[in-house]
Formats: sequence, structure tokens, C-alpha cells
Amino acid sequence: MPKTVLMCPPTYFDIEYEINPWMHQEDQPTSESASEQWRKLYNIYTQRLGWHVELAEPVKGLPDMVFATDCSLVIDDRVMLSSFLYKERQPETAYFEAWFKDHGYKNLAKAKNFFEGGGDTLLFGDKIIAGYGFRSSLESHDELREYFSREVVSLRIIDPNFYHLDTSLTVLSDNSVAYYPGAIDEDSQQRLRAAVPHLIEATLDEARGFGLNATSDGKTIICSDESKTLLQKYKDAGFEVIGTPILEFRKSGGGVKCLTLELR
Repeated sequence: MPKTVLMCPPTYFDIEYEINPWMHQEDQPTSESASEQWRKLYNIYTQRLGWHVELAEPVKGLPDMVFATDCSLVIDDRVMLSSFLYKERQPETAYFEAWFKDHGYKNLAKAKNFFEGGGDTLLFGDKIIAGYGFRSSLESHDELREYFSREVVSLRIIDPNFYHLDTSLTVLSDNSVAYYPGAIDEDSQQRLRAAVPHLIEATLDEARGFGLNATSDGKTIICSDESKTLLQKYKDAGFEVIGTPILEFRKSGGGVKCLTLELR
């Protein structure tokens, strides 16, 4: 069944502040290039894969709304809204909450602890793989367990370059996950190996190309086209791969997955 996802156009996307190691105000994205890269991803979803894409209205002064996955986690029509760490992003939550309400979602809750939505959570079968350490708190994982009634596999992120879990880990299918081991601590690596039957390891260089910030329907992976070796690993594992340029968004620490919230 084709996926339904939420995206937000990059109308006001730029770097107005610095809240992760990728962001530098002197290195601004080019508006035209960012719009072209976003549109190309949108077209991959709608024209090539037949996915349905919902759109949230961008808001001036909130440039990171374009990274729609960070706003919440959605499973079975239940929405856990984000509680952003940085004040610069905190106003985003109200706008996304209004979007969900306007589109008929009834079961909404805002995290009481710091929690940054799909940036730090990925659904893997009946489990939630969740990161903590830089943006989301470990305490938010208790909220996820209770609200979604699912097992949570907690991973501690230790590399600030991969401040959100979805920059260093991606769920490819019901039994496959790709990740960069150096982004999480040793105990977390052991928990991940215990939870996932098939793991694909990426190198630091491959991870820095944002090929792990990906979306997948279980057969086709959509990700940055920067790291050819990582794309080949995906192909060798039996997946079809669609690489797409995304470097304007990497300037703000984002990629394909960051731009895409799955509405399950």
C-alpha cells in the first residue's frame, strides 16, 4: 500500500540560528536550489512511487518547519507531539498540532519531556527505536511506551554530528536497519543487535553524506545521492535505491527523512 506522508515546503528555509554542528549562518542555503531539491523529492514520492503527500503551511520565522518529521511521531492515528529542546523551534509544535486537528486527528498528546518526534524515533515492526542524549530525553521513552503501548529500544547518541537518531540510523524493512555504529554507545549497539535481525553498517564518511537519513517502503530506499558506496550496500542487500540531491538541507543538518513525516 502506498504511504501517506506530511511535508512542509521550504518557502522560508534558511539558517537563522545555529543549534547543531552543521548549521553556520555564513553558509546559507540557496533558495532556488533548496526549492528544486525539495520539489524533486516531492515528485519522487508522488509521481514515481505513488505516495500521497499532505502539505503543512510554512510559517515565516520558523525555517526548520521544513523538517516535518521532527514535529511528532504518528502511529495508528495516535500523535505524540514534540517538545523541542531549543526555544527557536518550540513554536513549531502549535502549528503542527493545528494541522493535525484540522485534518481530523483526535488522539493527540504533547510530550512532557524533551522529545523531537521522528527525528529521534523510528518504527521497526511492533517496536519503536528511539534515541536520546542531545535533543530527546530518556524520560520521553517512558511516555512513548505508555502512549503507544509498544516496546521502546532506547539508544544513547554520543556524537553531536548525529544529534538526531534519524541522521545515523534508518529502518529499511521489517527486518533490516542501516546505521553508523559510532553515533551510539556500546550498550546501545548491543541493544540494537539484539532487536534487529539484519543490520547494515555505514562508515563515518557514508553517514556524513546523509544516506542514513532515508525513507523506505520496504522495497525502495530514498536517500541522499552523496555516498555511492552506501547506496551500493543497499542494492547489495536487495533494495531498489533512489538517490536524490539534498545538500542544501544538509547545511542545516537535515536530509530526506528530516523532510518527511510518515502518517501511519
